[in-house]
Amino acid sequence: MIGNRLEYQRMYETERALWWYQVLHGKVLDKIKQHFGKENTDLRILDAACGTGGLLSFLREAGYANVTGFDYSQHAIEFSRERNLNVGFSDLKNVDAFRPGETFDVISCNDALYFLSDEEIIHALNAFKKKLSNKGLIIINIHAFEAFSGTHDIAVGSFRRFELGQFKHYAKAAGLNITHNTYWPFALSLPILAVRQWQNYQIRKQKIDVQHLDSDVKFPGEAVNSILKAITKTEQFLIPKAPFGSSLFMTMTAGN
Repeated sequence: MIGNRLEYQRMYETERALWWYQVLHGKVLDKIKQHFGKENTDLRILDAACGTGGLLSFLREAGYANVTGFDYSQHAIEFSRERNLNVGFSDLKNVDAFRPGETFDVISCNDALYFLSDEEIIHALNAFKKKLSNKGLIIINIHAFEAFSGTHDIAVGSFRRFELGQFKHYAKAAGLNITHNTYWPFALSLPILAVRQWQNYQIRKQKIDVQHLDSDVKFPGEAVNSILKAITKTEQFLIPKAPFGSSLFMTMTAGN
């Protein structure tokens, strides 16, 4: 996705309204408040591989003024700066090079680590730990379960999906503790799975041109969007730690 300006434009235009992003950004905010307290908004927050800046904008509007981010894509940086965000260039493979010596209370990295090998993920997590302030929090969201792979993965350049066991290994190797984890969305996982499997069938039958694919980042209309958001928000309260879903959401802290 790094060189795909159209996908970044689509993200920029929809991520503030699309149910999936709204729920993800809400999950990030909830974990920040749980960890630091609702009134503590004077936090230094870094969004690593921030894309077009939707999360940073959301957090800024929630009262967190000291937010910054980096991305490897110049397209992403340009869209982020259109939102007047403090975003610069850096690489998940070389996190240490971003603002050397600075530390952050929260480091978030959503749907980006799939570009990296196992060794590179461990290196990135270790770099996050070095940049983390005392009692700081790392928040990760990542594509889950290979069964959910479909046209979206091809469109955004994702070549792998993950399960919790892998991140337990990565976290341990980087000296981090996973303090919370859940797969999501659980209630919508079967329809999502059905759609992705149908996409894969069409790809095998060469009924889809894999050279000209769009991702699933599309606004479905107000009514459908509201329903999908309500379902997913409700499941967070009923099933705070779901066993299955197309994404894996985690928080981590530095180990002893």
